[in-house]
Amino acid sequence: MPPTFFATGVAQLITMSKNNSPQKRPASVRRRRPKPQNPPPAPATTGTTSRVRRLLPSVLIPHGIAVLLVIVSAVAVLLFSASSMVALPATIAQLWLALNMSPVAGSGEVVGVLPLVPGMVLVWAVARRVYNSVKKKASIADLAVLTTLVLLVPLALAGVASLMLRDASAVLEVDAPPAPVMIGRVLLVHLIALVLGMGPRLWRALIRRYGGPPWVVDAAIQALRFLSAYAVVALVVVIVMIVVNHRVFLQTLTGYEGGGAVPALLVLSLLYLPNIVIYAMGVLAGAPLHFGDGLVSLFSVTLVPLPPLPALASVPSVAPEWAVVLLLIPATVAVWVCLRTPLRLPVTLVSAVITAVFFLIAAVLAGGHLGVYGRVGLALLPAAGLMFLYPAVAVLLITGIDRIRAGIRRPAAAPPAAVPVAATGLDDEPPAPDGDTDDPDASPVETDGDSGQIVENDADTETYIEEGDEQRADGESVEAAGEADAGPEDGESTEVVASTEATDAPVTSEESGAAADGEDGEASEDREDSEDNDPQDAAMPETGDLPDPEDGRPGTDDGSRPHGH
Repeated sequence: MPPTFFATGVAQLITMSKNNSPQKRPASVRRRRPKPQNPPPAPATTGTTSRVRRLLPSVLIPHGIAVLLVIVSAVAVLLFSASSMVALPATIAQLWLALNMSPVAGSGEVVGVLPLVPGMVLVWAVARRVYNSVKKKASIADLAVLTTLVLLVPLALAGVASLMLRDASAVLEVDAPPAPVMIGRVLLVHLIALVLGMGPRLWRALIRRYGGPPWVVDAAIQALRFLSAYAVVALVVVIVMIVVNHRVFLQTLTGYEGGGAVPALLVLSLLYLPNIVIYAMGVLAGAPLHFGDGLVSLFSVTLVPLPPLPALASVPSVAPEWAVVLLLIPATVAVWVCLRTPLRLPVTLVSAVITAVFFLIAAVLAGGHLGVYGRVGLALLPAAGLMFLYPAVAVLLITGIDRIRAGIRRPAAAPPAAVPVAATGLDDEPPAPDGDTDDPDASPVETDGDSGQIVENDADTETYIEEGDEQRADGESVEAAGEADAGPEDGESTEVVASTEATDAPVTSEESGAAADGEDGEASEDREDSEDNDPQDAAMPETGDLPDPEDGRPGTDDGSRPHGH
């Protein structure tokens, strides 16, 4: 390689290094940064996957605990009954189905009348987890994912239990229950847990968002009040009947031998106690109770040999003539609830419909097919109709009595005699009649024009769904109770300030005095005499130049500020 070529290359490298040096770089040349670009929106599948990962543990925790308890109970049953552990998978599957109020089958018979206490505990646990998931914030997509998980997870576990029973049917005398009844009951139980777990505030927000009347939630709460109070009264009646029929109760216990039989029967009776209370509620309302070929009502009793359960000692053997008087029990409870928490007439009628629906669901879960007896439970349609009738008739009677009393009081009240103003010495306006007061501190109540009852305003008007509260892939979010409440808390009062018209010009003391002179001349002369002798008149400013107490500078009070500013 010639030396001239080598020298030329070295010189070019030196020149390039000098040009790229920061000392030789021109000051006006700056490197441009790339403009930030908005990241592409996350796909919907990614958002759904993240919601499933976040909400799935909340659903799996109660079911995991329930599965562990079922396994422990199955092992204990097999050990105490001295049975082979070969039946352990089938026992676990049957206990799981019974926990979810699904029928169990074996030896060619189906048992669908299952104790309600374990199912009620499972409903409470699932509802608690649902409430913890939505109490802070949840979007509409979150609610959709949560609903899907709450319904699908127990349904999948019930399907696994059914397959286990089908597999064990080749060795043991067990079988899978009918699929439609199993699926319907499992979905119904966990749908109840979901509805209760969402809570009244979230339901109000959802109904308001989709344009429905929020008072439907108040009607549902009123229905729960009536059913709860009625259940307590029915429980008292059941206990009284067991005390009256204590001989039958003791005979049932003495018919078994062994030290563990009596405690097992007592525990089983406690587990079936909610079922018997629901039966008592229907019978006291006038609906018949079918026990296979037997019939129990307030009008007639036809008994068949009952299962050896001590709690069934509350079933009467005959219907006395005075038993019809017991129809007053649900009527009294309905009147008491309507008077204790009065609502408007349409709301109470809707509450009566919801009461019938709730009791219908409870009667379906409390009854079913019971082996050789056949169907055991209340007559569903008469029981639901009577549960609607009692609250509806109660509120109609209360409304009618209120209107009759208002009509009697109206002509009896004589108008007061007109008294001249000069005779009283008062020039104030007479007080407004009841209901027309403008006092902002008055109690926030409304008078229902239809029923004449006093209805409290709904103070629970917190906004649960807020536009733009949290930007997510699917849109709006649902804010939980207690954190997004823009209104006052329970127990706080909201001050109402009446708006006043702003005058164009300030009113001076001379004009106000002239107006007062025109109304009462004698009082004006007396006031002028007293003002002439008042040494503080020279120091008082004009009304239009009142000093501002906030900054100490003179201002102009045009009458538009609230009182006491």
